[in-house]
Amino acid sequence: MELKQKIVLKQKGEKTALVGTEFVATLRWTAAVDLDLHAFYKTKNGKFGHVYFADTGNLTDIPHIQLDKDEGVGNTAGDNEENIRISKLDHLDSVLIATNIFRFLGFLSKGDNFAKYDGSVVVKSNTGHVIEVPLISDEPGKWCLIAKIDNSGASPSVININRVQKNEPKENDV
Repeated sequence: MELKQKIVLKQKGEKTALVGTEFVATLRWTAAVDLDLHAFYKTKNGKFGHVYFADTGNLTDIPHIQLDKDEGVGNTAGDNEENIRISKLDHLDSVLIATNIFRFLGFLSKGDNFAKYDGSVVVKSNTGHVIEVPLISDEPGKWCLIAKIDNSGASPSVININRVQKNEPKENDV
C-alpha cells in the first residue's frame, strides 16, 4: 500500500474526501484513561446500529464494521490503540466515530476533558490515504463525537466533529 500525504483536520467542521473501499479508524491515546472506541452507523435504507466492545460487529456481513479490541482498561497509560475496520462502505450512509470515558461508577473526575488525553482518530484507506482528527475539545463530558464518515453524497468524506456531550449518541447524531 502506497502511503499518501497525511491530512490533519484541526478545526471543527473541516472535511476532506475519503478515497478507497476499505478503511480502518484508529483511536490512539497515551494518557492514563480508559477510552472506548465506538462506531454508530446508519445504512442507506435507514437502519441505525452501534459497534463497540460489547458488540464488536462483523466484517463479512452487515454492518461490515468490526472493533478489534478494548485497550486502556483500568486507566492504563501508554501507547493505547483501538481499531474499527470497515470492509464495505457502499451500503452505509454514515459512520460516526466516537469515544467515551469509561469509569466503573460512571462518574467523571474533575477536569476530565478529551483534549488532555493526547488522543486522535486516524482514518486510513486501502489506497494509502491517511486522515487524522485530533481530540481537541476541552469541554467536560463523557462522550466525544470525534469524526464522521459521510457517504450520503457522490463520494465519501471525513468530517471533524469534536463535539462533547453527556449521553451516548442517538440516531439523529449520525
